[in-house]
Amino acid sequence: MKNLKHAIFLITLAGLSAFGPFVTDMYLPALPTLPEAFKTTPFWIQMSMSVCMLGLAIGQIFIGPLSDKFGRRMPLLFSMWMFVAASFGCILATDIFFFILMRFFQGIAGAGGIVLSRSISSDKYSGMELAKFLALIAAVHSIAPVAAPIVGGITLTFSDWRGIFACLFAVGVVLLALSYGLRESLDKSRRSALSMLAVFKLYKNVFCDSVALSYILQQGAMAIILFTYISASPFIFEGIYALSPMQFGGIFAANAVAIAVGAGLSSKFKQRRTAVVFSGFGVFIGAVVEAVLLSSGAGVVAVEIVLMAMMAMYGISAPAAAAIVLDSQHKNAGTAAALLGALPFFLGSIAAPCTGIGSVETTFSAIVIFGGFLGALLSLIARHYQKKHGPSTIPE
Repeated sequence: MKNLKHAIFLITLAGLSAFGPFVTDMYLPALPTLPEAFKTTPFWIQMSMSVCMLGLAIGQIFIGPLSDKFGRRMPLLFSMWMFVAASFGCILATDIFFFILMRFFQGIAGAGGIVLSRSISSDKYSGMELAKFLALIAAVHSIAPVAAPIVGGITLTFSDWRGIFACLFAVGVVLLALSYGLRESLDKSRRSALSMLAVFKLYKNVFCDSVALSYILQQGAMAIILFTYISASPFIFEGIYALSPMQFGGIFAANAVAIAVGAGLSSKFKQRRTAVVFSGFGVFIGAVVEAVLLSSGAGVVAVEIVLMAMMAMYGISAPAAAAIVLDSQHKNAGTAAALLGALPFFLGSIAAPCTGIGSVETTFSAIVIFGGFLGALLSLIARHYQKKHGPSTIPE
């Protein structure tokens, strides 16, 4: 019985942590069909992706401190009910603006799952036990970006885009039921006694830390490339190269694996700042090459190979930068982690709808080159501050 309860607990938290990829990625194969379904332009369809990312960003900033003050269970149940209601709203949507509003609420609810799955884990475990438990959750979380578009593509073979949101609704109902089985993990004696205003003032410590802030900004630049790719890729591979939703799901899965491989390679660098600089310049070069390939009408294989290389570079950068940020802000690690997680979604929410303006290949190329240049430049700035103020060698 104890093992069963532990397995259910693990499944619940793993499911909550995977909310982000499923909310953003599962309906990607259906994006090219939505302009006709809502009788609108690709720009507004991309906006539905953008506001979801914005919700994921805003939610992380607010729900984390709220759960420190009021406990985990109430914000979690509220988030799950919001997700179920918003998913049902997406199914019923006939107006693009109502659909966009429901996507925003889905994003906020998804942020609750992401933040609270980590918080509950840290309440229940510590030391090596916590590390092992988070590793199990991370294993499930890494599968989500691969599985989500494939599940979406399969759903589209026997349903339309509403079927995808029906699946998300069902997932929300299951996780809501499982969440009711979780007990409050944060005792009242351990809750923050600070006022809400004082809790949010902790972000000032991060903004005043040149090391942490420079690496957070660098990761924001890298995220511009990631979320531009996520938003534009269905229109590139299904629209320009006429791939099926299932074929697109396979390509998206391959790129998700490239990110995971890059994350594994990140630990091979002796210095974390070197990993960030290498990946920053690598993704910039890749962005330029990708733009040349798209503008010259190159084949899908060449375009995908370069894109996989860019995603691998993102994978190398992310864990290295995150480790430096959390080392630099070890006394405010939770606040720093919230900002590190929220900024990419915020910038992604700005970049995503821009890919719906004009020719998708032209706009995509311009944005990823800009993001790559910014990422490379900020990696040098971050390296400068890291050399002056912080440790750079990964512990063996």
